[in-house]
Order: sequence, then C-alpha cells, then structure tokens
Amino acid sequence: MKWLRLSVVLFTLITVLVSSTAIHAQYMEKIVSVDVKKQPVGNVLKSIGKQAGFYFSYNSNIINKDSLVTITAKDKSVRYILDALFDGAYDYIEKGNHIIVERSSGPYWYVSGYVRDERTGEGIREATVYEKKQLVSTMTNEQGYYRLKLKDRYPSIMLSISKSWYLDREIPIRPGVNQEVNVSIAPKNFELDSVVVSQYSSVEKTWLGKLFLSSRQKVQSINLGKFFVDKPYQTSFIPGLSTHGRMGAQVVNKFSLNVVGGYTAGVNGFELGAVFNIVKQDVKYVQVSGAFNVVGGKVEGLQIAGIGNGSLDSVNGLQFAGLANMTPRGFTGAQFAGLYNHVGEYADGVQVAGLANYVQKDMHGTQIAGLANITIEKADGVQIAGLVNVAPQDIKGAQVAGMANVCLGEVKGVQASGMVNVAKTLTGLQFGIVNFADSSDGYSLGLLNIILKGYHKLSISANEMTNLNAEIKTGSHKFYSILIGGMNIGDKAYVFGYGFGREMYLNKTKTISLNPEISTRYLYPGNWDYLNIVDKLNLNLNIKLNKYVSVFAGPSYSVYWTQGFTHTAGYKAAMPAKDYGTTPLFGSNELYGWVGGNIGVSIF
Repeated sequence: MKWLRLSVVLFTLITVLVSSTAIHAQYMEKIVSVDVKKQPVGNVLKSIGKQAGFYFSYNSNIINKDSLVTITAKDKSVRYILDALFDGAYDYIEKGNHIIVERSSGPYWYVSGYVRDERTGEGIREATVYEKKQLVSTMTNEQGYYRLKLKDRYPSIMLSISKSWYLDREIPIRPGVNQEVNVSIAPKNFELDSVVVSQYSSVEKTWLGKLFLSSRQKVQSINLGKFFVDKPYQTSFIPGLSTHGRMGAQVVNKFSLNVVGGYTAGVNGFELGAVFNIVKQDVKYVQVSGAFNVVGGKVEGLQIAGIGNGSLDSVNGLQFAGLANMTPRGFTGAQFAGLYNHVGEYADGVQVAGLANYVQKDMHGTQIAGLANITIEKADGVQIAGLVNVAPQDIKGAQVAGMANVCLGEVKGVQASGMVNVAKTLTGLQFGIVNFADSSDGYSLGLLNIILKGYHKLSISANEMTNLNAEIKTGSHKFYSILIGGMNIGDKAYVFGYGFGREMYLNKTKTISLNPEISTRYLYPGNWDYLNIVDKLNLNLNIKLNKYVSVFAGPSYSVYWTQGFTHTAGYKAAMPAKDYGTTPLFGSNELYGWVGGNIGVSIF
C-alpha cells in the first residue's frame, strides 16, 4: 500500500537524520599534533586532515592557503588547534568526511576549556556546559574538552556546568572575549536513605525515545534534570535540530511546531508534530501528532495522535488515537481508540475502543469495546462489550456483553449477556441463557440459573393433565427457574416447558412456604400436526419435612391454546380429559381455560 511504503521511507529518513546527529562532531574532537614554523596554512590543514582522517573545505577568498603560520600543539583536539590557528574567527561544520570552514556568521565569541574531576584531575566526558540566558549548550568530549559559542550583546555571562553524580557549578566570565576557562567539579556524596526518585518517568526510556533520541541528548537530559525555562515558541525538524538547539529539551513552550518530530521539556499551550512529539514533563492544553505523542508527566487537555498517545503519569481531558491510548496512572475524561485503551490505575470517565479497554484498578464511568472490557478492581458504572466483560472484584452498575459477563466479586446492578453471566455474589439482576453465582440475594433470569448457595430442587408431581412430571428448580428463593418434563401414564401425552417461581416463607423457621409458579408447556398428543400450548399458574403450599424432603400441593389455573387437537391411537383423546370441565375463553374455539390442581414431593 502506498501509505505503508511512504511511512517506511519517512521513518528511515528520520532514523538516518537522528543517526547523523548522534555522530556529530566526531572529527572535531580527534587528537592530532602539529609543529610547524612559517608554513602555508593550506599544508597545515592537509596535515591535520590526514592525521584525523577527513578533508577540509573552505573558500580561498576567506582563507589564503598560502598564508604562512607558526603553531606547535601536541596531542590536542582538532577544534583546539583550529581555534588557536584562526583565533576563533571561523565556524566549523561537519558534513560527511569533510569539515567546512566558514567565516563566523555574526558577533559571536567562544569560551573553551576542560571540565575535570576535582578529586582526580581527570577530564569528565559528557558534562553539559551551558549559558542560561542565551539558552546555548555543548557537551564535553572524551577528554573533558568543551567549546561554547556565545553572543556578545549580553552584558553579563554566567557559565554553568552540570553532570549527573556531580555538584552543579556556575562561574561568571567576561563577555565578548574569546577565552579559555578550565573548570573542576566535585562528585556528590550519597547516602542510601537520601535518594529521591523523580516524579516523572523517563520518556528517554520509551521505545520512541530510544529510536529518535541520541545518547548525547539522553545524557544532557540527565545532566540538566533541574534546569527548565519558559519560552513563547519553538520550531524543530527533529530532536536536537530546533530553534532552541541542544537546549530544546529544557524548554517549556507555549507554542511548539515540529516539522517531523520534537523533544521538549513541556507544553503550556499548543503543540503540533507531523510525525511525533516527545515531552519530558507536562502538557497543557492541546497536543496533536500524525503518529505518536509521548509525555513523561501529566496531560491536561486534548491529545490527538494518528497511531498512539502515551502519558507516563496521568491524564485529565480527552485522548483520541488511531490505535491506542496508554496511561500508566490515573485517567479522568474520555479515551477513544481504534484498538485499545489502557489505564494503569483508576479511570474516571469514558473509554471507547474498537478492541478492548483495560483498567488496572477502579473504574468509574463507562467502558465500551468491540471485544472486551477488563477492570481489575472495582467497577462503578457500565461495561458494554461485543464479546466479554471482566471485573475480578465488585461491580456497581451494569455489564452488557454479546457472550459473557464475569464478576468475581459482588454484582450490585445488572448483568446481561447473550450466553453466560458469572458472579460470586449477586444482589442485582442477571439476564442470560446461563446464569451462575456462588450466592444470591437478587434475581437470575435465564434458561439455567445456578446458584451454588441458593435454591436447588427436583420435584416429582402429578396434575390433571399429566400424572408424572419432573421439574428442576434452580436459582434463589426470591426467584428460581423451572425446567419441566412430563408424561401421562396410560393414555399417553407428553409435555415439556419452562417456568419461573418464588418461595415466600410463612413462618420464622422457614419450614412452610407459599410458592407461586408460572410456566409455559408444549403438549405433544401423538403428532406434530397442530400447535398445542398450555400456560399454567400454580399456587403451591410447600411443607418441609426435613433438610432434604418437602411435600407440596395447591390449585392451578391453565390456559390452553390449540390450533386443532387430533386424536392419535394410544394417546389421550382430549386435554385435560373428555369429561373435565373446560371453558372457552373470549368466545374462541382455540382458547380454553380450566381450574386444576398440583401435588408432589421435592428433594434437595
């Protein structure tokens, strides 16, 4: 597909750009030696390039290669020698295996030197050297060397040095003058009980951070963990190539525009990224990307992503994603995803997903999914799923599923499914083909209702229609279902049906009860030529003889609907019998009623 090929090409381009940024300045920090006296500058540059394995490119109008120079430098970086050779009057740009020498583009000046360990005197690699007002930074090389480009329009300059596991240091320097400033910083002393964990998880450790952030960017983020500033806007192409340069990840912006992707400290307004946005801390109020948003802190407002939104803290607002929304802590608001919504702690609001919704702890609100909703702890609201809803603890509200609802705690509400409902304790309503509960103080409506600590009876009875009937009654004393099968011995007739009943206790010991029951039975009189339906209302007085046996008897009223009773040899010639008094109902010759009775015994 065209869009898939385009995505692959775009991500490959981004990866190449990020990789090229990660190897930036590899030649400028190479160690070389020169010892020349009155030699052409062109020859000196060739010698440096040959030692370091690269080539110089420059315009002969700004550098006369025949100019004679004298310089002695042993085991120094290429940057150090070039600064000494040209007195900081030029900028150096690496392109492939070339270093391009250009005249300085403005009124800039440079501070350079070494950052060393105060105790050992050794150079410290990957220390961040920066100036807060100008918002420029650099990092030391393997030997601890740095070179920082500054502007001369600032009347006062404070050089700041930060490195993880070292104490920060600030040094005032004289502005407008190229100078060398060597700095020593002291290691921190740590006690085990004084370690403080940041409130923010690390976006640098996410898969998106690992893919698009260079190791230098990650190190600088650690070095400058306490330094953040607010700016009105920023624009970036990829992380590190932005209007704030290497300091982009330390800036909270009101407006952020990322041509491909960006890496900033925070957003307090609006951020737009063509492919991705990576934010270290919080986002307010709108964040939009073509593919991914990853936020290390809280999100308050609106997140929209073509593929996925991820907040490593909490979200208060709206999330829209083509595939998934991920929030490891709390969520308040509404989540909409093409496939999956995930909340690591509580969810208070609405989750809508094409595939599944998941909440690790409590859910208050509504979950709607094409396949499944899962809430690990309490659910207070509504779960609606095409296949299954799962709540391992209590649910207060409703579960509606195409196949099954499962609650391993207490159901205070409604479970409705196309097939199975499961609850440990039921104090509400179950509606499905099969309903299961450990104990119930509610109502289960289904073809088969199984309450382990509930009502279970096998009844054998006789009535005016059939003299041998077996009924299985399951559920709770408040409401039980009845599976019915019966036959008449002698002149044959068969019935099978389904019904409901309720047991109402008449004494404190619960040994005497009144059981109203209503049922529908299909009558088979020896052929299937006509439809024969009997609806019965029984009012049985039930007396419990012991723990397992009870007897019952009571009157009944039956309504018989027949499309035409045909006598078959060996079967009953009439229903209930020829000489039994029946009454036509509503003047119809297809609808009859009569008063009858029921007597029997129940076990269990």
